[in-house]
Amino acid sequence: MKYIVPLVALSVVGCSGGLKEFPVADAGGVVLCEGKPVPFAKVQFNPKSVDGSKTAIIGKPGFAFAREDGTFTLSTYGTDDGAVVGQHTVTAVPDSGHPCNCHSDDITSLMEVEVKAGEANTFEVVIPVKPKNLKPVVDPFSDPE
Repeated sequence: MKYIVPLVALSVVGCSGGLKEFPVADAGGVVLCEGKPVPFAKVQFNPKSVDGSKTAIIGKPGFAFAREDGTFTLSTYGTDDGAVVGQHTVTAVPDSGHPCNCHSDDITSLMEVEVKAGEANTFEVVIPVKPKNLKPVVDPFSDPE
C-alpha cells in the first residue's frame, strides 16, 4: 500500500503540461452593416499563420457575440480576455433572429487584422450588403408545411 502514494503523485505531475496558452491582448469593436450596428452577430478572430512559421499551432480563436448596440469584446481563454497577439482573419455572422440587409458566413473572411500587445485593438467589422440574387437558406430541420 505504501507504493500507491508515490504513483498518484507522479501521475499528477506528469499531467500538468496541459494546453499551451498564447499571449492575448484586449480586443473588441463594433459590427456594422450599411453603417448601422448589427445586434447579436457572432464574431470570430482566427489566428493566421505567419510566413516562415514552422508550426501549425498558432493560437486559439477569439470569439464573441455582439451586444444589442453591435459592440463586442473577444474572449479566448477566459471571459473578455481578448484575442491572441498576432495576425487574424475575421468572420462575422448576423443573428438570424435580428434580420438585416447584410450577409456573411462562418468561413468567409471579412478582413485581416493584427492584434497587438499593449494596444487598444478596437476594430470595425463590416458585414457586406446581401447580394440581390442570394437565395434564402433552407433549414433542413424545419417543417416543410
